[in-house]
Amino acid sequence: MRSSVLFLSAVLLIGGAASPGRAATTKPTALPVLNVTATSEQKFSPDHLVLHVGKRQTLRFTSSGGVHGVASTDLGIPATTIAPGQPVSVVVVPKKAGTYKINCTIVCGPGHADMLLTIVVKP
Repeated sequence: MRSSVLFLSAVLLIGGAASPGRAATTKPTALPVLNVTATSEQKFSPDHLVLHVGKRQTLRFTSSGGVHGVASTDLGIPATTIAPGQPVSVVVVPKKAGTYKINCTIVCGPGHADMLLTIVVKP
């Protein structure tokens, strides 16, 4: 019995378990990232995304020209400004399946009214 306990203790120490004075570390799980560019032509690229209910996803917004914005209370996307040279990431966990239409929230040019990002959330 004593040799089993010693063996188990040795296995735990060798396997990286925390020892006195040393904290156990866990490698964080990277979230999948979907890149979306708001363009100077008043378009989102890509303009369609597919997400899944309950799955954490990072949306990384960049601008290739002009200042743009996004927001969606249904998807939990806070009012977010997208400026050139300032990428911004938003973590989304969709709660309900459906199709969500997100318009640019900052007037950005003559095509602003048609600047649309469609997010389809599947079960």
